[in-house]
Amino acid sequence: MSLRPAFESDGPDEPAPLPSQGAPSLTETAYRRLEEAIVTLSLRPGAALTEAQLIDMVGVGRTPVREALIRLAQQGLVEVLPRKGVVVAGINAIDIMAALDAREVLERLIAGDAARRASPRERISIVEKARAMRQAAAEGDATAYMRLDKELDAAVAAAARSPYATRAVEPLQALIRRAWYHFERQDDLVPAAGHHVAFAQALATADPAAAMAASDALMLHLRNGLLATLDRD
Repeated sequence: MSLRPAFESDGPDEPAPLPSQGAPSLTETAYRRLEEAIVTLSLRPGAALTEAQLIDMVGVGRTPVREALIRLAQQGLVEVLPRKGVVVAGINAIDIMAALDAREVLERLIAGDAARRASPRERISIVEKARAMRQAAAEGDATAYMRLDKELDAAVAAAARSPYATRAVEPLQALIRRAWYHFERQDDLVPAAGHHVAFAQALATADPAAAMAASDALMLHLRNGLLATLDRD
């Protein structure tokens, strides 16, 4: 079984049920499951997989998986090899630091926009997600922490109403989460959660300058932690 460049159909898929109102599409479901597996290293860097294996893993049909793989390839998380399959991208320290450079600028912009534009309900939700991250960190639950981290990023992005910046930062966020798992940063859960809570609280005050400063502090914490790990390795 092979993956062809444009993921052309091998034949008609079974009709997929329409998602219910507010539910993620099958393509989005496939993307979320594959992205989490890659980020958390369930799918190891360099792993080679067939399309059939991925379909079985995520539990949806061929077309949603192919569409999810296109998105993951655009984000640099996988490489699609015509007539061979899919290879999970490797992890490179230089790429990680370059991603942090770009992410810092984009996160600052998004933080300022979110502080200006978030509704009262969005501000409450952002603070609640950050506090849930702190609770997961206190319990040592890295999986819950990372899922909440992604949810927090999505909530801030939605509040910012800045689609170009948020689309640009999403793959960088995934790359840094993956580096966190790769370099076994479990000891950073509680300190990092504290920075997320401080950021959420600053954003909730509707003060763009404070939100941007808190975002800078969070990015600096991530940078220093990864640099220390790279130096140790």
